[in-house]
Amino acid sequence: FAPPAPSLPPSRLFELLPDGRTVHKEAPPPTGGIAAVAEALERVGLENYVAAFDAEGFDDIEFLLGLDRAERAAVATATGMDAKPGHAGKWVKFGFGEP
Repeated sequence: FAPPAPSLPPSRLFELLPDGRTVHKEAPPPTGGIAAVAEALERVGLENYVAAFDAEGFDDIEFLLGLDRAERAAVATATGMDAKPGHAGKWVKFGFGEP
């Protein structure tokens, strides 16, 4: 016999459905998804990395736009961009901006 699970306080953001699934009470704010990231990478000539950005979960354009140089260097490593130093250097120095 297992003791009953403790009840959780109500959430402002999520709702527990009778079948046990958790869903947003309201749609989360749009981040543009990977399509926005793909468009931004294409603008700076780094479109070859779209799949890597998606695979590593870098699909929020607002998050990516807010990164500093050190954080962009970590993204370059995580996405394999650092295998091509010219690409990684461009990303780290300029992000989605024009050189």
